Amino acid sequence: MGWDQALPARQSQKASPGGQAEVPSDRCFLASVSRYVRVLNSAVALQKKIAPGVPCWRLTSPAFCCMLEGEGSMNRSFSSVAFLILLVLISTASPSSASLAVDEGPAMGVHTIRADDNLLQLADSGGFTWLIQLLEWREVEPAPGESFWEYPDWLVRAAEYYSLDLALRLDHPPEWALSGEKDRSINVAAYARFVERVAARYRGRVMAYVVWNEPNLAIEWDGQPPDPEGYVQLLCAAQAAIQRADPNALVITAGLAPTNHADASALDDRIYLRAMYNSGAGTCFDALGTHPYGFAYPPSDPHGAHNSLNFARLADLRAIMVLAGDGDKPAWATEVGWTTEPAGPDQRWLQVSEEEQGRYLGRALQKAGSEWPWLERIAIWNLSTGLPAGDEKRGYSLLANTGRPKPAFEALAAVAREHRNGRADEQGDERVDGRTAEVLAPDVVIRLSDVDTFYPHWARPHCSSVPCRHWSGEFYVRDPGTAPWQLHLEIMQVEEPGNLVWINGRTLGSPAIPLRGRPDFASVWTAAEIAVPACLLRSGMNVIEIGSCPRLPVYQDDRARYESLQFRHVRLESQFSEHP
Repeated sequence: MGWDQALPARQSQKASPGGQAEVPSDRCFLASVSRYVRVLNSAVALQKKIAPGVPCWRLTSPAFCCMLEGEGSMNRSFSSVAFLILLVLISTASPSSASLAVDEGPAMGVHTIRADDNLLQLADSGGFTWLIQLLEWREVEPAPGESFWEYPDWLVRAAEYYSLDLALRLDHPPEWALSGEKDRSINVAAYARFVERVAARYRGRVMAYVVWNEPNLAIEWDGQPPDPEGYVQLLCAAQAAIQRADPNALVITAGLAPTNHADASALDDRIYLRAMYNSGAGTCFDALGTHPYGFAYPPSDPHGAHNSLNFARLADLRAIMVLAGDGDKPAWATEVGWTTEPAGPDQRWLQVSEEEQGRYLGRALQKAGSEWPWLERIAIWNLSTGLPAGDEKRGYSLLANTGRPKPAFEALAAVAREHRNGRADEQGDERVDGRTAEVLAPDVVIRLSDVDTFYPHWARPHCSSVPCRHWSGEFYVRDPGTAPWQLHLEIMQVEEPGNLVWINGRTLGSPAIPLRGRPDFASVWTAAEIAVPACLLRSGMNVIEIGSCPRLPVYQDDRARYESLQFRHVRLESQFSEHP
């Protein structure tokens, strides 16, 4: 059945919105494959049963098949049998004992759509140990030379506070970075520069970077036909950039969409992966990203059933890795899920009940833990709320759209509580300094203004439109203690005495930002400090707000009635030198 017979339009291209036997390496396997010659006839029968009529190049490396073309039918059968036995070993491997505890299996994580503090609290309380979040290139760098780091900076700090290892997925290019060339639509050099800037900014703070998303779909490749060679160029450029900026960060390939298509709209993920290896991808990543969706079927659905549109399809990708000599590398499932709310009538066949969603996810973890020791991490797709009706991501969430945890969330939380799943201690991330709390970095500038005139020394207004008179940000405090804190910020052109600061909804004792103390209107940065009583702070997430005030009447006109000011490098410091 063609993939277009499985799902329509975009949904027709993918199924998402998103004793222990050691698998032998390809070299060891191929060197000892002669031991299996005596089972040649039964293996051939197995091939006919699992993949009738499928040519060699569909099952293994095209180059390897071409090499065998002139070496006789026995050798051709021999190579096919080698691959099939390898595939059977991967897909049916069983542990040495009757069962393997889930906490010995893959680390359980979750993929957020747009993480906020509430979602991170839920991820933490649910026992997830890591998080994937998309970092949109077009949001961070909408134009060359302009960068907006406020949200990703907050995300990194928040993940550290909740002791969640963070993986950032880097894609969604801005328009200016699309080259317009027929065969290479993405500006690889510009992407590599962006990736290097991100990795340098978060050096030592981000566990891994996922390079792009589902490039085997045209819709994820700027509308161009899938191009494995072009993606490998992007991947290798990104890996080199990440290694320069943060050598300890891991590079993960884009998860490929499970599809049986082979046309301009989508390319079978297995064909795509083989083509990636043929283009030299093997040296450019640390773990293979995968999207082993279950579609409508339980994780126990047999390998090859339902045209391989099931969870067991992952074994095919692993077999390709092993035959390519990559058996020592792990795989990560960066999206796994089942939907309880199909995006439209033509997706109803994918729908499972909320109870089934919970059971299937739990069994997927069990299957991975007992059968696939090479699957190092699993990220559940997804943790989100508030998505519009018809959004394909909505039904996959572990939360109802109102925020109510579904049975799947409760089931996974119970697994995590029972097994701890490799969880670090609960004392908090050691990277969080208990005596300081960063709000805005030195290069993150917030401008409040009634006008959107853009000057080189002024940022664009913080809001999407003017007038823009209010800003709020979040920061984290491990323990406020009892000693006072000090708010530090750098300000530009604060001329009025009524620009107010609130923390957790309460104005400070000296509620206004101090005037910059200069008689001229020069646009220069000056430092300001405001005392913050410890009683205004709380453990966990805190909110700071800054509001501009009306100008003196003599300075008001039809366009500008309120103060124009900007600020940066906002942070709080405890005044107790031995603060715990």
